[in-house]
Amino acid sequence: MSQRLIRLRHIICVFALVLLSSISCLAQEAVVTHNANLRSDPSSQHKAVRQLAPPDIVEVIEAGPTNGYLHVRTDDGEEGWVFAKYLRILASSDPTPESPATAAATPTASATISTEISPDWEKPVPGPTTFASGGKTCGPSGQGGDSPTNLLKNRTDASATYHEVGFDVVAGLAYPTPAPKHRQDWTEAQLAVIKPFEGVSITVVGYIVAIKPQNNGSGESTNCYWTQLSQVDWHMALTKNPGDGEKDAVVVETTPRIRKSHSKWTPTALAPWKNTDAPVRISGWLMLDPEHRNHLNKYRSTLWEIHPITKIEVFSNGQWVDLDLL
Repeated sequence: MSQRLIRLRHIICVFALVLLSSISCLAQEAVVTHNANLRSDPSSQHKAVRQLAPPDIVEVIEAGPTNGYLHVRTDDGEEGWVFAKYLRILASSDPTPESPATAAATPTASATISTEISPDWEKPVPGPTTFASGGKTCGPSGQGGDSPTNLLKNRTDASATYHEVGFDVVAGLAYPTPAPKHRQDWTEAQLAVIKPFEGVSITVVGYIVAIKPQNNGSGESTNCYWTQLSQVDWHMALTKNPGDGEKDAVVVETTPRIRKSHSKWTPTALAPWKNTDAPVRISGWLMLDPEHRNHLNKYRSTLWEIHPITKIEVFSNGQWVDLDLL
């Protein structure tokens, strides 16, 4: 082999080593800061491949985002796309993902979270409320319909403290089935099933997948069949995991009687937390709504609701923030 050919091979080998070294240096790692879906393409149009959770580490394999998503590779070599908002690019000087600095970037379960609802928890009796709008007045139980249930929906008192409970606790609570559509037609035995739990103040963490103001059709009896946006309840579907469907949801509702004191409670303000991997924390009164059995396994998983909502918190910049303060 000629000396010229030997030198050429040497130059090629050195160049290849330098190139490989450069590629290795350009590779970036990122830590997952929220529960996040790994998707097959940079969109939310298709079902998620699987879920990532803090403090998972992924390799970023393309420099910039596409439609807000980063192209990544997991530790086991699986490629996909993750919403860039839920990743933090790691520098060489960053603390390890197990360190307190990283752990603080994601919500953690409270040490006091309850795995059951105690019958001994306080259940304050709500006082009657009257709602005025557009020169009209709607009384404490609305107009017709299920008056005892409407009285609970229309309460406006807020609890000083809330019991933190797991999502599955609410979703798994028992209730009579079959039973009439209106609780005023229930037997004492049927009412006794829900009595130990209804009316407690609770907090549940989940993910909003739908916001549905009830301003279509003929309205609801609880709001005297009014249909203006500011006069109706807003049904929101809260799920345990991002990517779950409405059929797996617990319905949580804001009411016009409470919402009038919370100007930030709007679909626009909640948009960054709807159909995303970002959680919300919902507080309010536990209540059973027997009217919507036809929604089961389609728009909800249970007749138990948080209704009305008295506090909404969103997870933003590594901490829980009251929506009223954004």
